[in-house]
Amino acid sequence: MADLAHDASGPASSEPAGFAPQQTGRPASSDDRGKLRVFISYSRDDLDFADQLTAALDFSGFECFIDRQGISGGEDWKRSLGGLISEADTVVFVLTPNSARSPICDWEVEEATRLNKRILPIVCRPLEDVSPPPRLRELNYIFFYKEPKVPGSGFGTGLAKLVTALNTDFDWLRDHTRYLQRAIEWDAGGRPANRLLSGDDIAEAKAWVARRPKSAPEPSALQLDFIRASEEEAETRLSEQRKQLDAMAAAQAERETALHKAEEAQHKRATMARIRNIALVVVSILAVLVAWFGWNADQQRKLAEQQTKLADQERKVAEQQRTIAQEQRMLAQQQQKIAEEQKQQADDILGRAENIIFNQRNQMDAKTQQEAFALLTAGAIHGDTFAMFGLGAFYADGHGVAQDFAKAREWLEKAAAEGNEFAELKLKELQIREAATAGRYAEALRLEEAFAVKLEAWETTREGKPGTDTANALTNAAWWGLFAKEFTKALAVADRGHALFPDNLRIEANRAHALMLMGHDEEAKALYLSHKGEPVAGTGKLWEQNIPEDFAEFRKAGLTSPMMADIEKELGISR
Repeated sequence: MADLAHDASGPASSEPAGFAPQQTGRPASSDDRGKLRVFISYSRDDLDFADQLTAALDFSGFECFIDRQGISGGEDWKRSLGGLISEADTVVFVLTPNSARSPICDWEVEEATRLNKRILPIVCRPLEDVSPPPRLRELNYIFFYKEPKVPGSGFGTGLAKLVTALNTDFDWLRDHTRYLQRAIEWDAGGRPANRLLSGDDIAEAKAWVARRPKSAPEPSALQLDFIRASEEEAETRLSEQRKQLDAMAAAQAERETALHKAEEAQHKRATMARIRNIALVVVSILAVLVAWFGWNADQQRKLAEQQTKLADQERKVAEQQRTIAQEQRMLAQQQQKIAEEQKQQADDILGRAENIIFNQRNQMDAKTQQEAFALLTAGAIHGDTFAMFGLGAFYADGHGVAQDFAKAREWLEKAAAEGNEFAELKLKELQIREAATAGRYAEALRLEEAFAVKLEAWETTREGKPGTDTANALTNAAWWGLFAKEFTKALAVADRGHALFPDNLRIEANRAHALMLMGHDEEAKALYLSHKGEPVAGTGKLWEQNIPEDFAEFRKAGLTSPMMADIEKELGISR
């Protein structure tokens, strides 16, 4: 995908990007292994998109930090920015014409590259003729807008791909950040020996380098120096111990030589005065021999203990390496399972959003509607036409948000301008609902009739015959005719609906209502009583439950007939 931006070129921008102390969750200490920490690099001109991205990633379980204040004149911004980048596990670069021209964004890329940080470039709108920073040209891009050359691209799919990419090599990257922080502190403090790794930590660090996933960045030179220096310091300490043992052995040899010389001298003195001093010589020699044998035995014991300790350490290292290999296999299996679960979660959210939009009678809980509304909002802001249509439908129907016809019209018109045919139909429906809500029932009747004609032609072209949408429009038109007191028109529309859909009980109910309000009592009564016990599709209720509810709406609007009470009694409903 990277070749989509390779032909871009243009002048650099002096505009600052991507730095300020304000964050949405500053990274915790290096020992906190709860969430992956993400640094978002972007141009100030793209702040709206960066805020939406941050909200989406926070919702997906990541810890983001981002500039929202800019760079002050006297601030050492490179040191501050460098610290934030070094503490992050991954850098997400928002690639736009503005960030591609920004020298500060380019510096952030270079700094992340210097620290061997993983960089994930995302594109939220076309780059036009601007060339991205050189370090990003060979990377694969994730598109958050509908890119014609990339099928299925858009904000929703882009977010799902980004979440999957962030969770790849999760633990290895967390350790990358931890070792980098230790190495930076060691280097900044003059590389003292007391800040190096020791014991089992050295073996763990070397195993971490060895198990680097192919898709992860290489360990930095500073990290490798830090681990190498730790290993050399440990070897130096071990060498000092061995030198001490060698010195003890040399001292033992010197004592043996001195003892031999002393024996020779004593022998000569004994020859000269053997009788006089033989007893004293024997006692002295025995005392020296006892002391020497005791000291020699002690030294041999200490040497054996040191050798045993070294053998134990080597055995532990071998066991740790076997354990690391087993853990590596388990981690790979866990990461694959996590990626599959997160992809399924993203698909479920998109599926629930589509169910709410295209199946108005599918009742979902408020939390699910709010999740779908948040996803549609993010996608609509960044140009996804399906998300624009869905957001307009949510505002029109009051799903996940308070009903707002003005906002519904705004988003539906944007989707229609992008060629979304569903948005054009929803705008017609919205116009009718606005008229009816305002009490302009005659206007709602005329608009609904015209809408029914369009739907009938549209469904006939697509399906070969009128369908559910046409039936709903004819039902609504007859209903508005009743409230407009155009009973003859309401009956004509209901008869038209009955001819097309003879089994639709909602249309049959409007036929009965029109006959009653026109004074055709016998026909109305026969029709009212002919469907008792039958379920009314789409309402979850029986005919005798649905009819009294319609009567209640008529009474509120001042539409009355003496038959209403009789029909309710005949249907077995008490008021």
